[in-house]
Amino acid sequence: MQPIIEVHKIGKKFKIHHNKQPYLSLRDNIVHYLKHPADFFQSSDEEFWALKDVSFNVMPGESIGIIGKNGAGKSTLLKILSRITPPTEGRIVLRGRVASLLEVGTGFHPELTGKENIYFNGGNIGNEKKRD
Repeated sequence: MQPIIEVHKIGKKFKIHHNKQPYLSLRDNIVHYLKHPADFFQSSDEEFWALKDVSFNVMPGESIGIIGKNGAGKSTLLKILSRITPPTEGRIVLRGRVASLLEVGTGFHPELTGKENIYFNGGNIGNEKKRD
């Protein structure tokens, strides 16, 4: 039996630009770079790895939970699995249809159970509950 999700050594790198100057208008930026042309070529970018070397498989019938502290990479992983953003490195194989709710609290009704919320939100994106 093949996994429905295969994640092999994925990583996601972001570049964070640090602005040393306070916010300047376009005119102020042009004047600044005309007075200090060397500043135009200086890079103050920092690399940040949101995910590094993540691997796992999900077999048919299995369920997984993704937990972690703020900034741990949970949403980044879901965006990669949903093909919203590509990984910087690694390989993902998806067999079947994948959908995820990315925003915290999106479409969750406190009166429903977790399973009922899954069926409700799945129906909202066009999935049908299988009849037993």
